[in-house]
Amino acid sequence: MQFHIPQYIDIEDKLFGPLTLKQAIYVAGGAGGIYLVWRLVPYIFISAPIIAGIAGLTWALAFFPKEKLGKPFIEILEAGFNYMRRDKLYTWKKTTKEATAGKEERFISSLPASTPIIPSGKLSSASFNLDVRGAPKVKEEKELGNKPL
Repeated sequence: MQFHIPQYIDIEDKLFGPLTLKQAIYVAGGAGGIYLVWRLVPYIFISAPIIAGIAGLTWALAFFPKEKLGKPFIEILEAGFNYMRRDKLYTWKKTTKEATAGKEERFISSLPASTPIIPSGKLSSASFNLDVRGAPKVKEEKELGNKPL
């Protein structure tokens, strides 16, 4: 028995011609807002920028592709409003140095770099040579009697 697996589950259904339900609601709300501004504001030079703003917002809500921003425009708009509404948290504030009146600063001159002390004695000398020059590999093979195969 074969089962049908739905293929395009992330694509919304077109309910009103070429518009989805969300797009139709945004367009209807934008058209209603534009109509109210046109009827209530008597002067065209005042109502024209408001109408243009409502039309731009309506277009962005209904038709702006979410692939460009990674999210739908309504989520970005909501995040912007939440950012403006909430208090901002500042974790670092620069403080100014207080003037040191009457106090003299002491400067310590830098000392010359010291040279390493070479240890005395046979054991410490061999240890120093190993640390500084590295272990001689050829001598070890001859002393141990290891022969390459």
